[in-house]
Amino acid sequence: MPYSRPIVAVIEADATDRRMLCSLLSKLNADVQDYDSAESFLASPLGIRGSCLISDMTLPGMSGLELLRCLRKNHAMTPVILLGEDADVRAAVAAMREGAVDFIEKTHVDYSIVRRVAYLLDHSQHPPNLAAH
Repeated sequence: MPYSRPIVAVIEADATDRRMLCSLLSKLNADVQDYDSAESFLASPLGIRGSCLISDMTLPGMSGLELLRCLRKNHAMTPVILLGEDADVRAAVAAMREGAVDFIEKTHVDYSIVRRVAYLLDHSQHPPNLAAH
């Protein structure tokens, strides 16, 4: 079976923010694919698959939270990190209730997001050995 690199999807309407996120994530051993809307992500060959997804909460058309709900409705268990505005506690709570693995304020997106995604990719690639317990 050939080795395939994990895929990280970045969904961000703002081109500057999208490039910055992709640049940060390019340091990982993963293929980073970017999209300007939830609809363009869902229409892509990647569709609801992927190793990790990072999405802005406020997107044109379908929001990041609506995308998360759509993924969960289709039983996609891809880890999702949602990005939102500072001090938006209501959005953060909604994101976590819908199954996001993290909610990060956009002003705090830095190398910590790289560490968080690396952690998620590492743990998705190496499921726990349940037979050992």
